[in-house]
Amino acid sequence: MTGVRISSTEIAIPARAGLVWSVLTDLDSYPAWNPYIRKAAGRLREGARWRLERTLNGRAYRMRQVTVIGWEPGRRLAWRGGLTMPPLLVGEHEVRILETADGVRLVQAVAVAGLLAPALVPWLRTRLQARFAAMNEALRDEVLRRLAESA
Repeated sequence: MTGVRISSTEIAIPARAGLVWSVLTDLDSYPAWNPYIRKAAGRLREGARWRLERTLNGRAYRMRQVTVIGWEPGRRLAWRGGLTMPPLLVGEHEVRILETADGVRLVQAVAVAGLLAPALVPWLRTRLQARFAAMNEALRDEVLRRLAESA
């Protein structure tokens, strides 16, 4: 998809990529730790259809169906969704896990395209940047909590 990147956040997590991946893909645990995606359901593979309930400003926003377009265990998860027929607003969300000497750097980004994208980009950028940062911090905290439990 050729779109406008509207948000990109990153965070350092002092843990192995496999543990970060296992928390990120433990969809059943999202209600316990994830402030942005409150519920998630679907098969864990590329091509799967997931149902995500996202929040904006802490309130339930909307249940959306997305398609997993990238599934690289321990490295990359991506999905696409939106108002696709006609292409009014289509988003591609990507989470990358990059190994570093001290653990991983988690990068979350979203790009949007479609007829409504130019008008909505400023509004979306502000809200998504904050939601991604909150999700990144919560993911880091959940990874660290699980590390402490296993120690």
